[in-house]
Amino acid sequence: MRRNLIELRHLRCLLAAIETGSMTRAAQALNIAQPAVSQHIRTLETALGAQLLERSASGVRPTARGREVAAIGAEVFTTLERLGPAMGPGSSIEEVRLGLPMTVSPLITQPLMQAATQDAAAPRLQLSEGMSAYLSEWLLSERIDAAVLFHGQENPDLETRPILSERLYLVGPPGAFAPGDTVALADLGRFALILQEERNALYQLTRAAAEAEGVQLKAKFVINVVSETTRFIAAGEGYAVLAPIAFVEQLAEGRLSAAPIVAPEILRGWVWAVRRTPGLPAGRRRALEAARLLTERVLRERTGAVSARMHQLITPA
Repeated sequence: MRRNLIELRHLRCLLAAIETGSMTRAAQALNIAQPAVSQHIRTLETALGAQLLERSASGVRPTARGREVAAIGAEVFTTLERLGPAMGPGSSIEEVRLGLPMTVSPLITQPLMQAATQDAAAPRLQLSEGMSAYLSEWLLSERIDAAVLFHGQENPDLETRPILSERLYLVGPPGAFAPGDTVALADLGRFALILQEERNALYQLTRAAAEAEGVQLKAKFVINVVSETTRFIAAGEGYAVLAPIAFVEQLAEGRLSAAPIVAPEILRGWVWAVRRTPGLPAGRRRALEAARLLTERVLRERTGAVSARMHQLITPA
């Protein structure tokens, strides 16, 4: 038997399926996708080398082996609940798989991992980087446990908490903007823009702000990779609406120029997101909360430094 393949989520899905008598109702109770429930139970069956559920059109019911495993699983969760208070409110041996957008990951990965190793109350962190449009899907499919998302990517099956907001800029080639320049939102339609795909949160935010002012955006390219976007801008191939974390270093080196968007300004909010999971063990809740507090602290510190650097670069001498 390959015990290393068995995870608590596999047992949780089995217990929910047996209790509700249905994969669909189990998924609803756990607030995850039904295919994920089925996959977790199949993984458990493979690991144990036994069929745990009898499946039919009317639902599911446990086999004899399934009842044995469910009883053991219930004991496991009971034991974890009993251990939780004894471990103390600040301690955790849990691992949290955290998803970060591609624009955020380079900013905080190193300081976040360093902070996690120095904080005795912090859980072990496993970081994954992905396009922001896909992180919520990874959460719902249980590929990750928590994520930093941009406002507008929330899902009814996710719990979110605001972290911070940042101002967006129009970024152009060297010399396009001088320190002190601004760009009115009403003028955004005059620029040949490099935009992202429609599912991208930054694109949705930019489009919504433009539509609210009756501005028609003019797309020259659609590029989802930030590094390629800034390379195209530096070569004079267009302009883009970006947050400072995506371009501040190139701005400092003189490879780009930028002006804040005003009248009105465009603000992008960041949120912390986890799955809605009723009956989550106390120890797991503490681990996720500790990960949230640590991530929020590091994000605020790093974005604060970026904001201060931007102020220096765009303020007239």
